[in-house]
Amino acid sequence: MRTLKGIVRPSPALIVAFVALFAAMGGIGYSAVKLKPNSVRAKNIHAGAVTADKLANGAVTTPKLAPDAVAPYATNAVNAMNAAKLGGVPPGGCQTGWLKASMTVDTAPLNGTIGEPIGVPGFNCASTADDAVQVQREAIGQYTVTLADSDADVAIASSAGSNSVAAATSLEPGSFLVKVWNNSDAAFVDGRTFTLIAF
Repeated sequence: MRTLKGIVRPSPALIVAFVALFAAMGGIGYSAVKLKPNSVRAKNIHAGAVTADKLANGAVTTPKLAPDAVAPYATNAVNAMNAAKLGGVPPGGCQTGWLKASMTVDTAPLNGTIGEPIGVPGFNCASTADDAVQVQREAIGQYTVTLADSDADVAIASSAGSNSVAAATSLEPGSFLVKVWNNSDAAFVDGRTFTLIAF
């Protein structure tokens, strides 16, 4: 470059180089704008150029997948088996952090059996043993429900009896006191059916 009185002047070669550079850059932008719809073919795309964030939502649907396409987490038998599970648990199994137990208890067989726990049918997420759900009559209309190995500490109860109400109170994790009373006079009552759901 030559200077003339302190002014730097580019050489003709540098000017030509800049013009060529700007023409080339402008030409790429121009050609990208002028592409015809559906004119880009698979051979025009470099491997790995199309990433997940460049795909529009819903752009890839099942009919567009090849018949031999394999999901990344179903590439072996273990992962393929897990695909049929919810969080690693079969659909009918216990989902951690949600419902921990449920049962419907007919209290009629418990009349006169204070202090004697009996096993009742029900769902206990923590155990599948025959005695996983036990009920013990404490007094008229008052029953302790024990869930083996369960850490459930919240429950709701309802009564299926006519004109009766049920409520559950947590005694300790996995144990609840259920009270059943008449709605009309608030007197505790036996022989009613209640439902308990524990979380």
